[in-house]
Amino acid sequence: MKDIFKQIVHWKNSGRSFALATVVDTWRSSPRQVGATMIIDDSLSVMGSVSGGCVEGDVIKAAQSVLQDGKAQLLSFGVSNEDAWSAGLSCGGGIKVFVQKFFGYEHPALWDELHDNLQEDKSCVLVTTLEAEPHAFLYTGNPDEVPAGFPTVSSLESTLQKGKSGLISESGISIFLHAFPKKNELLVIGASHISYDLVTMGQAMGFKVTVIDPRGVFTDSLKEICQPEQLLRQWPEDVLQQRTLDSSVYAVMLTHDPKIDDQALAILLPSEVSYIGALGSRKTHARRKERLLDNGFTSEQIDRIHAPVGLDIGASTPAEIALSITAELVKVRNQLSDSV
Repeated sequence: MKDIFKQIVHWKNSGRSFALATVVDTWRSSPRQVGATMIIDDSLSVMGSVSGGCVEGDVIKAAQSVLQDGKAQLLSFGVSNEDAWSAGLSCGGGIKVFVQKFFGYEHPALWDELHDNLQEDKSCVLVTTLEAEPHAFLYTGNPDEVPAGFPTVSSLESTLQKGKSGLISESGISIFLHAFPKKNELLVIGASHISYDLVTMGQAMGFKVTVIDPRGVFTDSLKEICQPEQLLRQWPEDVLQQRTLDSSVYAVMLTHDPKIDDQALAILLPSEVSYIGALGSRKTHARRKERLLDNGFTSEQIDRIHAPVGLDIGASTPAEIALSITAELVKVRNQLSDSV
């Protein structure tokens, strides 16, 4: 839903009547993940996607029925290998899609709470019963907010922490836990010739970007694409020691200056951040490894560093290097998401 959130807000604010279709389960091949969302109004205007193929046609048809009688529908699509391509499922498989009237009109308090949490980038879970007349609430971490008949707090807390949506059954009723994790943060250590493109691409891929560089002349070059709070003219140790460095954080070193990069690495390597990348050639990285070993870091810790940073696409220009780094960030993020 996050990818079309602005459109949902716009349709809601304009008073448009529309249905919400959400992928609640997948098996084998599926081009969209659980939680992918599409909105459809009564004039057949569509935003978003649940499969990218002919499944959309059936979902749009179901949405018109839902808008007329108000009764939600749970659709199941099993796709054979022969028909998979036309349905956007590359090697067969299937999906379940739940289609309901947009809940923001009948349940404004629930919508306002979800809207505020997403605007403020707070983790939450939208819990919905998959019935003709769905019941829903938003879980934000308070056990007292769980109504009777809904999943146990442990199930909700696990979904909240892992940030992975899923379908469960409670007392014979299917319940969809739609996780909305906070954005992953990309820490760019050092504003360089690559930073402009990396910041732009990182933000386009959904990362919350922060640039850290004590050299003001470099951070000033990013003012047009960054808010003031995203540009920190400070030494890495002054910033990183005050931040939560958990698995939602990704970090890239771009300065080539050991005084800055090594200072950041000393804090990042023992942390739980999901990604640490460092710009530089293999020779540069070999010297970096020697310095870190001399400073007491283990080979296992040093091997966490992706260096030379980025996927090998033969990149040479700043934009190409930024693209290779962004691609590696997304690859690591998706692999971690699949593993939880």
